[in-house]
Amino acid sequence: MNVPAAIVILLLLLSGPVAIRFIEQNLEVYVFIIGIVATLLGSGFDRHLVLKAGEEPILITLAVVIAGILFSLSRLRLDRAFLRLRRRVSRPLLAALATFVLGVLAGIITAIVAALVLVEIVRLLHLQGEARTRVTVAACFAIGLGAALTRVGEPLSALAASALNLPFTGLFVLLAPWILPGVAVAAALAGWFARGDYHDPTAGVHVHETPLAAIIQGAKVYVFVAGLVLVSDAYGPIATRLVSALSNDALFWINTVSAVLDNATLVALEVHSMTLPRAREAIIALLVSGGMLIPGNIPNVISAGALRIGSGAWARVGIPIGLAGLGIYFAVLKVMA
Repeated sequence: MNVPAAIVILLLLLSGPVAIRFIEQNLEVYVFIIGIVATLLGSGFDRHLVLKAGEEPILITLAVVIAGILFSLSRLRLDRAFLRLRRRVSRPLLAALATFVLGVLAGIITAIVAALVLVEIVRLLHLQGEARTRVTVAACFAIGLGAALTRVGEPLSALAASALNLPFTGLFVLLAPWILPGVAVAAALAGWFARGDYHDPTAGVHVHETPLAAIIQGAKVYVFVAGLVLVSDAYGPIATRLVSALSNDALFWINTVSAVLDNATLVALEVHSMTLPRAREAIIALLVSGGMLIPGNIPNVISAGALRIGSGAWARVGIPIGLAGLGIYFAVLKVMA
């Protein structure tokens, strides 16, 4: 693909969902169309690329569908179990424990299902107003981080594992020592934000997840990841040259644009033939930045939509947490280098 065409396609890919609400609401199909156009303008389709785009999304799609169906069938039992816990455990402690468990399990049940469970938990914790927003944002940071530990957790992890040719446990080995402390800190923040008793009136938010909805969500994820595979292949040669010209430090801070752009899109553009230490720094920056604003990650979009959290309210909580997290991770990465 020539450079002018690559720039135009890239601008459409990155700015479309931010500028036009209809595109944001149909992001999966939009990315797939962009992927097809980028491929046609680049080296074109071949058997290997078609197979890769068709096979790469299978694992994460199955995980989304299976976990979604199981959640829809077991939601009432989960609600009853959570209510029993609520009678024995204080609200801050329960919020912290629930957030940590969701963060750790997000790589197995997927970030999408973890976000649906989070919405239900927020309702059962009787959180309202600013407390509800703060707990939700902190928990989405935990989910976004934890989901990256397996290739089925979220689109970012699926694409990163593929680009780096990692085995199923490769992401866990690469990221767990760095990510799990972040999940624990996000859980502690959620507990702190949930201070108070359960006597507040319930927020009245219910999750209406059905087996059919889980299948539809799985189809959307399949199309989304397939589109990103096409984008990654089309931009591979250009991205490799550009990213290799940046220092690790510059790439780390440039990745803060993940706050306004879905971080899976950026990892599809960036992670090509990187060394593992360099890839780890880039992925960490993308993950932390992805929690700062609603468009940055799938759990943010799901939770904000279900709980009616506005972009401004999210930003007031997410940006300070994200900037602090980026600063801490950057300092530790430099010390450990």
